[in-house]
Amino acid sequence: MFNRRIDMQEPIKTYEMPEITNKRAFQIYEVQGKTIQNRTYPHETDRPHRHKYYEICVFVNGAGKHEIDFNAHPIHSQSVHFLSPGQVHKISRENDYHGYLMVFSREFYALDTKNEEFLFQLPYFNNPTLVPILNLNSVDFKDLIDLIEVISKEYRKWNSFTTAILNNYLQIFLIKCKQYYLRYFADKNNTLDPDFSLVQQFNALVEHKFRQVHQVQDYAEMMKLTPSILNKHVKKITGMTAGEVILERLMLQAKRYLIYTDLSNKEIAYQLNYQDPSYFSRIFKKKTGVSPSTFRCLENEKYQQ
Repeated sequence: MFNRRIDMQEPIKTYEMPEITNKRAFQIYEVQGKTIQNRTYPHETDRPHRHKYYEICVFVNGAGKHEIDFNAHPIHSQSVHFLSPGQVHKISRENDYHGYLMVFSREFYALDTKNEEFLFQLPYFNNPTLVPILNLNSVDFKDLIDLIEVISKEYRKWNSFTTAILNNYLQIFLIKCKQYYLRYFADKNNTLDPDFSLVQQFNALVEHKFRQVHQVQDYAEMMKLTPSILNKHVKKITGMTAGEVILERLMLQAKRYLIYTDLSNKEIAYQLNYQDPSYFSRIFKKKTGVSPSTFRCLENEKYQQ
């Protein structure tokens, strides 16, 4: 039920890991031009869609536009865009586009179970309060391209050691990206502030529990903090209170349900643990300026253009 969309010629799709002969849980593709030529890739990316896996888009020559969860971003050369499971996006490429796609499952990353939570400590994954995009200078981007070339070479000669090797290369790539992200956004997002990691922990909890848990006090108790202290740290780093972060995540999910499912307003309210659907509708209108039904109609018209 959750992968249908009303009043659309073509429904939104949710994709599993691309299927190839040995069902590798990590894959890399080189893309040139407007479309993906590799036959093993399961879908075009210029229609709204989402994945059950992580995706890293590396843009060598930027040409086009990338829409991620209702926000449009120009594609710049020497940039990296990060997609988390469940995010809805589409990429409109131009003819001179050149880049790479790396896709991997959460299970692949967590081959060493100690690494699993690291995914939720990365500022560009699983974090709706920060922009999941890095626009890099030539030196830093070359470091990443050099890594991609090594990864591609290892990927092509797949053998019994490849999974472990690629897992470690991926870890290095993500850590390098985290290093650049923290440096590039240090002033804008306070990423070098000692409280940043605490707020990342809060964001990870919200991502796991936002459907069931709406109260700041509950998150504060999980983190062994008082609500006032949690609010202070979150406000300092994000510019929003903890309650506003929780509500933003709820409203993002509500928008996804409205556009990419045929659930009624009442059903969406229950999915998000609002027991009073009319209260949910009032909150949604207060945040977006329109009712849930109006939002659905407006967005459907936009996607049909």
